[in-house]
Amino acid sequence: MPDLPALRIYDLSTRIDGQQYACKVMVNESATIGGQALLFLHGAGECGTDGVRQLHVGLPRYAMQRPDRWPFVIIAPQKPTVNSEWEDHDKAVMALLDKAAEMGLIDPDRLAITGLSQGGHGTIAIAGLHPERFKAAAPVCPYVRPVFDRERERIQREPAAADNPDIIAAAEKIRGIPVWLHHGDADSVVPVSESRALFGALRALNAEPRFSEYPDVDHNSWDNAYVDRDFSEWLLHHLGE
Repeated sequence: MPDLPALRIYDLSTRIDGQQYACKVMVNESATIGGQALLFLHGAGECGTDGVRQLHVGLPRYAMQRPDRWPFVIIAPQKPTVNSEWEDHDKAVMALLDKAAEMGLIDPDRLAITGLSQGGHGTIAIAGLHPERFKAAAPVCPYVRPVFDRERERIQREPAAADNPDIIAAAEKIRGIPVWLHHGDADSVVPVSESRALFGALRALNAEPRFSEYPDVDHNSWDNAYVDRDFSEWLLHHLGE
């Protein structure tokens, strides 16, 4: 971890239904304990139980580097297995959020959700399961339909379309939440059509989503998204700066 004396990290790791879940809560020098918060869901490469890997890619990394742009308490659970989706761990994620609130680390009424890749999918899925808990949702290079099977073999699919039943179902669940999608148009892992289709389906439902599509950017679109000042200001707006 970087040598940042002002950075405080709290360990919320716990065992739920016999499974160990690592979770860290980050409070940088610009964040206020008990204030506005972001739930961050990492990607497949950061799965495990070490409690550290999920802090090195995406939002946690940039929140440490630029605390002035990210004045949020960040709850960063770690999904223990790569061959599962975040919604398979929904009970644990909700329990960790409740624990953070009970400890006074976050304001549960000023909470948004974001995540990248597998965590972008998790952002869509978990926000859809609990739309009342999140003031905004910001998936980065997400998918609605699975990209890999449980053995991590790529699933061959036609490009997603806004009238796909799975896309429509996902859009209906999050239509009442402000949504900002981020995706590289050269993504070789998760097709950009997933975000394009969800954006179209949300607009067809009279929602007002935002979509940043990055030209010539591959799967690591989080390196574009989490340095965007407009993105953090959008979150601040929806959480009540």
